[in-house]
Amino acid sequence: MKPKVAVIIVNWNGEKDTLECLSSIQKDLYPNRRVIVVDNASTDGSVESIKRGAPSVQVVRSARNLGFTGGNNLGLVEAQKCGARYAFLLNNDTTIEPEALGALVDAAEQRPADAILSPVIHYSDVPAEIWFAGATLRMNFGEALHDLALVPGRLSEAYPSAWVSGCAMLVRMAALEQVGGFDERFFLNWEDVDLCVRMRKAGWQVSVVPRSRIYHKVGRSQGKLLGVNSYYSVRNSLLLSAKHAGMGYPQALLAVMLRHFREAMRADGFKRREMWRTTIEGFCDHLIGRYGPRGERAALQKKLRAESGVELAA
Repeated sequence: MKPKVAVIIVNWNGEKDTLECLSSIQKDLYPNRRVIVVDNASTDGSVESIKRGAPSVQVVRSARNLGFTGGNNLGLVEAQKCGARYAFLLNNDTTIEPEALGALVDAAEQRPADAILSPVIHYSDVPAEIWFAGATLRMNFGEALHDLALVPGRLSEAYPSAWVSGCAMLVRMAALEQVGGFDERFFLNWEDVDLCVRMRKAGWQVSVVPRSRIYHKVGRSQGKLLGVNSYYSVRNSLLLSAKHAGMGYPQALLAVMLRHFREAMRADGFKRREMWRTTIEGFCDHLIGRYGPRGERAALQKKLRAESGVELAA
């Protein structure tokens, strides 16, 4: 019998995307899987729609928004309970090809040193183009980039990567039991890089499997949240550097701040002011050790939201 896989999807007010994702999984050919949706305290009726549209799916409800990290960790607890050998963590704004999961599991079974394996990820709106096929990491600069030079053929063998995107990763449960799950201080962004670095430090490998392909609605979950990327990217890249860069941490701190201030300068008007503010906020929160979801200061932005008409990150 094929190894048992727990497919874990975190949902937060993403009813339409989650149902489309689940529909694609229902067409998947892998025979031994259990689908778990972790709902992060949605208010859009997602849970009821999922239960109606996909009654075989296990829904785990959280009383509050645990973010990407906490939501997936909650799902991983359920994966452990059901005896899964692997967990397939999948963004709700993705769809998968029918053989995607099977290709990942086959590669994992053939590569026992791999803790995490990723499919090649295409843009959903431009299916011929690749969004992720491997990545590079410059720890001393606080920089983790997709390696856009890689265009692997579908029949190419699996190959190593410095890290892979949390958008879609097959994780070996035995490795998780050794290393642990996501660091919930990240909440969202950079938690996937951190997990991959920790796995590699523990002697495991991280790889990309070209035979497995999925499609990602890039930016769907964060695209409307002005400031979310600058805040979490600054704070969490600095947290990653503090954890793993060693003597290179001061250089990484300077590089991260310069990079984000340059990005803010290239923006216009309200967006520029918001990027400056959230960059400084992320930097300050890192220095005082304030992690997890953004703090209560976000509540003070309600008036600014109303006046600007732009939805800010919570």
